[in-house]
Amino acid sequence: MPRKPSLDGIPLFERLSPDERDELAEFMQPTSFGPGTFIYEEGGPEETLYVLTSGTVEVHKRVLPGRTHQLATMDAPTVIGEMGLLTEPRATASVTAKTQVEAHGISRDQLLEMLDEDSLAACKLVHEIGRTLAGRMARTDESVASIIGQLERRNARSDHDPDVFGDRLLSDWGF
Repeated sequence: MPRKPSLDGIPLFERLSPDERDELAEFMQPTSFGPGTFIYEEGGPEETLYVLTSGTVEVHKRVLPGRTHQLATMDAPTVIGEMGLLTEPRATASVTAKTQVEAHGISRDQLLEMLDEDSLAACKLVHEIGRTLAGRMARTDESVASIIGQLERRNARSDHDPDVFGDRLLSDWGF
């Protein structure tokens, strides 16, 4: 039988009890990704939450046709794919294995089944995903407001290229 992942020390699971973490870990399947492998491709399916137990991934977002922007580099232990569990399961960014990645995944269907069975662990996980996404959204809102304010101040002083907003947003935007 495959070894269960430890969910201890991973922020998304820290508010769950040890028994609740064990319940979720029971349903997680081991997998691995070689360097350069797409784990999620932007616009493609994102139907599994992965707990990375080793390795490093990079997150990229398409900003213009043929142009991407790196949003983050994430090292294990961490979680990827949480948005796909709560929303339409389409990846909003691409995630690529930078190094060899070992992970354990739980599918969206499995989580929905656990929710249908009134699993407290699944309910708490959904709550924590919501908290995580709300925090990211608040930080994004603050970044966008700050960038707009800076651009408005600059434009009040001189003529400025309108594309500066896009470039500045991309340089400041990240997880």
